[in-house]
Amino acid sequence: MRYTRRSVVNLTPAEPGWDLELTRPGADSVLCPVIGWAVVVVDTTAGGDLETAIEPAFVYEGAIFTPGEFAHAVGELEYALIEPED
Repeated sequence: MRYTRRSVVNLTPAEPGWDLELTRPGADSVLCPVIGWAVVVVDTTAGGDLETAIEPAFVYEGAIFTPGEFAHAVGELEYALIEPED
């Protein structure tokens, strides 16, 4: 199988209570629930090797995104993970 940058190759559910504070330039911050942890392709080599990273998968306006997907679709963003409270 051929993977491209930003491909999600695995997804694990997140423990309840994780949130992501999403900030876009010129817009108010939005609190989004994190529903999982995604293994995302960051880069590939000509030989087919993959470089991956773990990113939060979050819900924004009814759709599921990773930060990389969201930035690609919408543009520049900043985010902060908020851990569940004990």
